[in-house]
Amino acid sequence: MNLKDNSNDTPEIKKKSFFTKILNAIKDFFYIIFSSKIVVSVINVLSYIPKKLTQNLKYDKKKAIWGIVFIIPLLVGFGYFFLIPFITTVVYSFSYVQSLGNNPITGEFIGITTEGIGFDNYQYVLNQHTTFKETLVSSFGTTFFEVPLILIFSLIIAVVLNSKFKGRALVRAIFFMPVIFNSQAVDIAMSTGAPLASATENVTADLFASMFNFSDFLVMANIPPVFVNFLSNATGSIYNIISYSGVQILIFLSGIQAVPKHLYEAAKMEGATQYEIFWKITFPMVSPLMLTAAVYTVVDSFLRSNLVSIIGVFANNKFIDLVNGLGGVTYSGIHAAMSWLFALSSILLISIVLIGISRMVFYYDE
Repeated sequence: MNLKDNSNDTPEIKKKSFFTKILNAIKDFFYIIFSSKIVVSVINVLSYIPKKLTQNLKYDKKKAIWGIVFIIPLLVGFGYFFLIPFITTVVYSFSYVQSLGNNPITGEFIGITTEGIGFDNYQYVLNQHTTFKETLVSSFGTTFFEVPLILIFSLIIAVVLNSKFKGRALVRAIFFMPVIFNSQAVDIAMSTGAPLASATENVTADLFASMFNFSDFLVMANIPPVFVNFLSNATGSIYNIISYSGVQILIFLSGIQAVPKHLYEAAKMEGATQYEIFWKITFPMVSPLMLTAAVYTVVDSFLRSNLVSIIGVFANNKFIDLVNGLGGVTYSGIHAAMSWLFALSSILLISIVLIGISRMVFYYDE
């Protein structure tokens, strides 16, 4: 009699056993490779000097040394790719930067020279540039306006998508599709259709505007002008809110799915309504993720603004003559000054948003 009868195994068990066999085969393959004589010899050669240097050290010191060894690539990358450009942009933003050109014999680039000019680059950017200051203020206000709308919309959609209904996977994919279509690669690929898309958007906007004017309706309903402006701007940017909420929806959706199920079960047993469950369980448990979603929203909104294209115009080493007697200032210094104003504005807005949202954050472990 065969005591091991697999006839009653469910498809899930058979599927798990199949993947287990694949994983075991992969493990055996790598074990054969790393236990071969060639690989063992290479490992012994590479580890000969470290073993000699650390053979008389205690185990704790060995761990500390190997920890330093493993963070060396991170330190090198941080210094070369972040710290050096960081210091360079600070110096350039307060300097007159002049390119020395190329060597006429070898053709090699000679280098650049800098001369401190104080805040002249910043004065030019803020006082003489035609559009930067206005665009900066406009981008700041637009981002500050979009953050609460996107966060509220994303949280509501995440709650809806977390519920069980037919076609849930398709609906989730639809809400995440704008993230793909708003990428830089797709934007460049579809740039040839920009005039047609712009014309279609203008016609559609004029059509809806002629059918119904939401602002006039609110004014006739005796709504205060402050709320009229807020609601009209919100309705006018519905398309942008939906388009730029994909990542935030995924953030909130992952947070909602991580909420312990027993909290909902206990609340339902106590007779709590869905409204009470949302405000007493879902919102407090997901509130820490609002900080992450808010930071992403601010950064994404600033990167989508016209500031990036304005700054990109000055990303070269040609010269520009100022009219207020400051002399010639290269584009490099102006580019650095614009970049720093862009960065400081985004950091300021992130700080304001985080301070405001942190008052609503609830931590389950505390």
